[in-house]
Amino acid sequence: MDTRDESTSNAPRYKQDLEQQSKQNIDDSKNWVIEDGKKFRLPYKMIKQVVFSNVSKSDMVDQEHAARLQYRLLLLEPVIKAYVEFQKGRITVIYNPTGADNIREKMSLDDIIAFLSKEGISIDKGAIAERDYDYYKEFYSYAFHPKVIREHPPYGYTLEQWRKMKPKWEEKSKEYEKKKWLNFKKYQKSYEEKHPEVYAKPSQ
Repeated sequence: MDTRDESTSNAPRYKQDLEQQSKQNIDDSKNWVIEDGKKFRLPYKMIKQVVFSNVSKSDMVDQEHAARLQYRLLLLEPVIKAYVEFQKGRITVIYNPTGADNIREKMSLDDIIAFLSKEGISIDKGAIAERDYDYYKEFYSYAFHPKVIREHPPYGYTLEQWRKMKPKWEEKSKEYEKKKWLNFKKYQKSYEEKHPEVYAKPSQ
C-alpha cells in the first residue's frame, strides 16, 4: 500500500521550485543569462562567501576530521562550496544567505557559526571576512568558461619572472625536441644497417 502524501509532488526539484516561485509571484528575470544567443536559468545570482581564519587545529582534530567536517558542511542545502584547510586553520564557505533574491534554501551567517559550534569549532569573531559573491561570474563562468588556461610558474619563480623566462625556455625546448628527433633518426638508421634481417622484405 502506498502511504505517501498525495499532496507531495513527484516533479523534479527545479520544477517544484518554479511552481513555488510562480505562486509567490517572485521576479525571476535576474536569474537568467544569455550565452551565444541561448537563454540559461541560474539557481543563484548574488550570494555570500565567508572565510573563518585563526581556527584552532585542536578544534579540527586532524586532517581526516577536517575532511569530514568539509563533507558535513557540503551536506547543508544552502552551502554551494566549502573548504576546510587544516594546515592554514581556515574554513571557507560559499552559501545562499538569508534575504538572497532566489527561491533556494537559505541560511544566515549565525546559522553557519552555530553549525560549526556543534561540530566543536570555536570561531574568532574578529577573524571573519564576509563578502558578496557573484555566482555567475565567480563560480559558473570560472568553472565552465575559463577565459585562459590558468598558468602556474615553476617552483621557486614568481609568475612575472616566469613570463619573462618563458620565450627563451620555449625556444630551447623546441631546439631540444628537434635535436632529440634527429638523434632518434640517426639511431634508427644505424640500427637498420646493423640488423638488415629485421627490415628485410618478406619473400614472395
